[in-house]
Amino acid sequence: MRTTTRDGLALRAASSADTPALADLLSASYRDEPRMAALLPLETQRETKLRALFSLLLNQDHLDHGTEIAELDGHPHAVAVWDRPGSQAAPLGRRLVHLPALLSVFRWRLPETARAIQAFNATDSHRPDEPHWHLAAIGTTPDARGRGLGSALLESGLTRADAHDTPVYLEATAHAAVDRFERFGFRVIHEYPVAGGLTVYGMWRPVAR
Repeated sequence: MRTTTRDGLALRAASSADTPALADLLSASYRDEPRMAALLPLETQRETKLRALFSLLLNQDHLDHGTEIAELDGHPHAVAVWDRPGSQAAPLGRRLVHLPALLSVFRWRLPETARAIQAFNATDSHRPDEPHWHLAAIGTTPDARGRGLGSALLESGLTRADAHDTPVYLEATAHAAVDRFERFGFRVIHEYPVAGGLTVYGMWRPVAR
């Protein structure tokens, strides 16, 4: 279903046919994100590896969970990647399923693969037990930033969560991101360290009444 909002902006559900374009979009959007920079310190290879990593995650986990695209004049410029309530697998089982593909993404470099698994497991282990929608990733192409696409996607996801009487959880790695999400009703419920000396802030938004 496609929802047209304003100024040529339309929101629609993602499908498997969108995977290559969304992997490109997310790799460009997350190229300088602190967690990804720590996970993939070699800048010249980062975007290529991010493209492979996001392609893997989109194919195996998220396209059936409510991932939504924001288009401008028919072209994708932002995406919100969601996990549905109850979709969280046990971290160990999830990583074992993904291990061959992760090794391929990191070209069989065991230290990089181990660092990625450690980061994913930290994220999984800190997710609340209460059923919730999880915003796994949200990104906008650099040329479309500041036009409200990310906000439109976030508001759409929050409206859906409220309609299902379900809270929302996400992770942020920068104080600016924490401040931005607080404006949408999120609050920090815990924080934990990850590779590279970073702090991840787990944020929770209860159902709006």
